Amino acid sequence: MIKSSRWYWRWGVLALVMVLVAGLMTFVLWPREKTPPQLASAATKSLRAWRGVTYAGTTVNGNGAIIGFRLTVARDGTTYGTLSRDSGAYAELAVSPERTLLRGNSQWWFEHEPGSAEALANTWVADPPQGVIGLTELSRMTPTALADALSGKDTDGPSRRPSRWRQSGATSVNGRPAKVLTDGTLRIVVSASPPYQPLSVGLPGSAGSQGAATSEPAPDASDARTAVFRSGPQDGAARSAGHVQSAGHVPAAAGETAPAPALSSAVSEPDKAQVQSTTENVRRVDTSHEQAEPLSQRVAAQTDVAVQLTASFCSTPSCPATVNVTNQGTAPASGTVIVTVAGQTPLNSPVSVPPGGNRTLTATATNTAPPGQTIQVNWSAVFYEVSVMGDDPALVKRLMGRGFKLNEALGDQRANDSKGKPVLQLLDAMTADIGPRTSPEVRKSRLSNVGKTVANLEQQGAFEPFYDLAVNTDNLRVSGESGIAELAAKTAQLSVSDRRTLHYASDLARAGNKVVWGNTYKPEGSTDGYKADLQNLTGKQTIQRKAVSGGTDAVVNDFAAAINELSGTGVVPPGFDKVAWIDIDPNASTVLAGSDRQALAKEFKKLKLDKYCNGAGGPAFDAAVFTTYPPGPDGTPQRTNSVFTCNELLSSAVDHHKYIQDEMVWKANNDPVWYSANYKIDGRRKSETTTENGVTLPKLAKDNENHWISKNKLPSAPGVKLSPKTLVDPGSVGDRKRSDLLNKIADHRKTSVDLTNAELKFNRHGTAANGRTRDKALKHYRKELGVTPNNSRISERLGESAARYHVVPEKFPGAQWIPLPKTPNGADMFDQLYRLRDGTLLIVEAKAPSSEPGWRQGKGRHKNKMVQQGTREYVETIIEAMKERATKSPRDGKLAHDLEDALDHGKLRHVLVKAKDGGSSYAGATLQECVIY
Repeated sequence: MIKSSRWYWRWGVLALVMVLVAGLMTFVLWPREKTPPQLASAATKSLRAWRGVTYAGTTVNGNGAIIGFRLTVARDGTTYGTLSRDSGAYAELAVSPERTLLRGNSQWWFEHEPGSAEALANTWVADPPQGVIGLTELSRMTPTALADALSGKDTDGPSRRPSRWRQSGATSVNGRPAKVLTDGTLRIVVSASPPYQPLSVGLPGSAGSQGAATSEPAPDASDARTAVFRSGPQDGAARSAGHVQSAGHVPAAAGETAPAPALSSAVSEPDKAQVQSTTENVRRVDTSHEQAEPLSQRVAAQTDVAVQLTASFCSTPSCPATVNVTNQGTAPASGTVIVTVAGQTPLNSPVSVPPGGNRTLTATATNTAPPGQTIQVNWSAVFYEVSVMGDDPALVKRLMGRGFKLNEALGDQRANDSKGKPVLQLLDAMTADIGPRTSPEVRKSRLSNVGKTVANLEQQGAFEPFYDLAVNTDNLRVSGESGIAELAAKTAQLSVSDRRTLHYASDLARAGNKVVWGNTYKPEGSTDGYKADLQNLTGKQTIQRKAVSGGTDAVVNDFAAAINELSGTGVVPPGFDKVAWIDIDPNASTVLAGSDRQALAKEFKKLKLDKYCNGAGGPAFDAAVFTTYPPGPDGTPQRTNSVFTCNELLSSAVDHHKYIQDEMVWKANNDPVWYSANYKIDGRRKSETTTENGVTLPKLAKDNENHWISKNKLPSAPGVKLSPKTLVDPGSVGDRKRSDLLNKIADHRKTSVDLTNAELKFNRHGTAANGRTRDKALKHYRKELGVTPNNSRISERLGESAARYHVVPEKFPGAQWIPLPKTPNGADMFDQLYRLRDGTLLIVEAKAPSSEPGWRQGKGRHKNKMVQQGTREYVETIIEAMKERATKSPRDGKLAHDLEDALDHGKLRHVLVKAKDGGSSYAGATLQECVIY
């Protein structure tokens, strides 16, 4: 027994030893998870071996504008790709070792050379300054240069200091788990498993680099961030100074740091075919456009025309005047001389003047003085140069009639540096109310302040959004001459925050919102004025906006400043919500720049932002908006607005679903870019499966203020009941003029839809081919519809015209059209109203091919329900709204009475007319009776 016991004991010891050895081997051989510094080092090492880098990201140019870019950069610096801005601005970029070529559309040039935008559009320009491209020197985006930038604080980097990389989060890129690393300044997303590769990078600019070329650091530089990108020894292709020279840079306002050119971008290694395609595209462009001129030559070669008119006292039936046209510029001037006097145009003659030359012409007008009397007349002469003033002589004549001297400078600029059709259109829009009865004092003041404003906008690189705001919409509200003077003063020096707010104001205006930017808002009937960064009169919001390019402390300080400003007197009108908006640059040095909503919420708890919630008599703000650029599914930074309320910041219990849904409803009303990406014009979701932060997009409906709300916020009344569809064939239009009109309106809708689809496709995939398709669609749209905003009204007009000019005359002979009072945005009113031969009133809801009867909040006895167009509840709601307007609009009151009486006595009919989609030709419509009894 004793022997047996020893045997078991020995085997037990042996087994224990084997287990210990196996455990030790497992510990030694099992791969340990890499630390953040090791991950960053491995990713940097991988990057140095890449054959090139494909970028898809965002950057901030010298004017604070956010630029999207998609580029492939080969190891030798050869680069091909596209640049874009949200406004529809687009450019192709081709970089060879010898030179840089850029071809932008007119929107692209609006920011840099608005007076020459049309002439520069869709032509290749050689060696544009860095300020026009918006990116730092492109040779600094090669694999080795990018690796040098990322390794600045790594133990593999030139600084040889201990690494400070830490993990700030986890994400997924193209379905691949990844880790988000930061060293407090740089950000990098690295794959979480071998092979360790960079998937996305965020590189802020250095404080002193803005607006000037960045010199190469010495090889033994102690801090790699003295230059954000470094050129690696293998990457060659050094650029000349002309490639990085800044053009038209505008310093930031006092107290605000200008954003330095850097980037936030998804990165990937292109395959051999992509690198070959990049090289071939650049070679093709470079070879076929050998004669492309530098921008400096294109802009510098200008005319400098002066016009002098001489006329004397005249007592004969015909009165002569002499016009002398001189050209002191460096380019030939060709155009037309137009002379006006006493309602006559005695001279309208083409003329060409060489550089340094002059031409003399004679104009003869009829003497309009009554017999025996002497009258004072004013002669006016202008040289109408198509290349400078566009292709619209009527526009030039209108401006001359208002008193503009178009051959003289705007503000303190040279005349020909300021002109161009877009500039003239803006002058026209800002002086449309100037007429013969305008006093000389007001006329002089207006022309002066408008000229200063336009000149300032050009100098500040902010012409593009203001042009959209004032010319392409009529939704900018300005309070009289004092407001115009304020605009002139405001535009003299714009901060980055001012420019961002102006772009946002333009977006809101295109979406139908009345806004006040750059001047004081005075409510109707009130003597009080309110001044803020932006007043959204439609959304009833006062917005204070701050652009941040620094660290987290800067975010907190600017947020506190915005809250403090909202609490001041004369800022927030009665009944308006207070919105503090912090716009964080994609390449800001704070970790918040690349954070999604969930990460922001956690950081805000740590930063204790809830302490700013308590204001006098209530919350200090109604909404806090933070614009950030978290990586999307493919690693590309996605512009995201996250909206927080005090309830969320103060609450310890997180009602995640409610807060996210409230945020999406807020964005439906206040973020036109987000709305157009997720919803159709009538509030229907583009996809019922789309989610955001784990919450499905809400169904939307209109409330009593014409704002979007969640349809599920209130119970719904019964939906519309419709009779079977009756097809009304286009062949029954009969009248040729009406048929032509309907075909033209259908063609306009097709043009609008084509442009919208092209823009959406380009926004999703910004390829050169998609850019060309979008440019072609935009060119066709401008040809057909001019400066008409591309919005839902174009499609709505097809439905309304189908009803008025085809369906109603065809199906209800003798129906009498009843004009309806206008309401803001067409809210709280029926589309059309008719009286039939037997006295019955006919309500028509007219729809575009893709529209359906919408929902809204009811009024009167239906105020706690959602009601749908085509129902009795909806009819009663609109009648109630008309009654509410009766005191200010007696006609509304009269029509409400007639409609209510007809409804009570069974003499009211309600129909739905929906135009069919026939592309560029009118394809008829369908008619359905709405059951309201």
